[in-house]
Amino acid sequence: MNIDFDKPIALFPLSCCALLPHATAPLHVFEPRYRRMTRIALDGSGLIAMATFQGDAWKSHYEDAPPIRPCVCVGYIARHSQTRDGRYHLLLQGLSRAKVVEEVGHSPYRQAILKPFETDPPMEIDLTPCRDKIEKLLSDPMLRQWTQVGAVRNCLCQEIPTAVMLDLAVMALCRCTEERYAMLAEPCPCARADWLYRHLIMTRDTLRRARLQGACISEDGLALN
Repeated sequence: MNIDFDKPIALFPLSCCALLPHATAPLHVFEPRYRRMTRIALDGSGLIAMATFQGDAWKSHYEDAPPIRPCVCVGYIARHSQTRDGRYHLLLQGLSRAKVVEEVGHSPYRQAILKPFETDPPMEIDLTPCRDKIEKLLSDPMLRQWTQVGAVRNCLCQEIPTAVMLDLAVMALCRCTEERYAMLAEPCPCARADWLYRHLIMTRDTLRRARLQGACISEDGLALN
């Protein structure tokens, strides 16, 4: 889908939700200003940029325009439904990394001029060593206990570009908003691949330590005390 970056795009800032391109996020829209944002988006381009707050100012100035982090993910409303009282349930499909150039108003909801910043992806053959290394690591018996690993392995079995697979893997395997945002802000697929590999190594080592200490492992691969 083409994005017209010359026009303002609605911002939907949250404290604990960082969306990556190619992945999806379910959203519950209940505030009047964001209901209006959704109605206008549905009548137009269908685009909403997911943003995350910078710091804790949003806790005391939420109704104003507390600072947001510079990197956002432009998404498209792939599915939606509306309740009888006007709330929306959305499935937002991530499309593009972008940076906020300038906010152009927040009455009643915030909008901004955005600029895409992701580097041109390297040729797939150049990412093959990264993909092979991650695929081999995901075959580790300890990691295969982690339910989300199955979804990532399915991606690897399909002809999905590696840059796309990396974003899907981060969303599936990483719950931490800070880490997801770091990967949103990273323009280079090779750097994202290196981060994912290190994250998987640390996760595997954590699971091994938990097993040695006799801790139970839940279905999602987390140690239970």
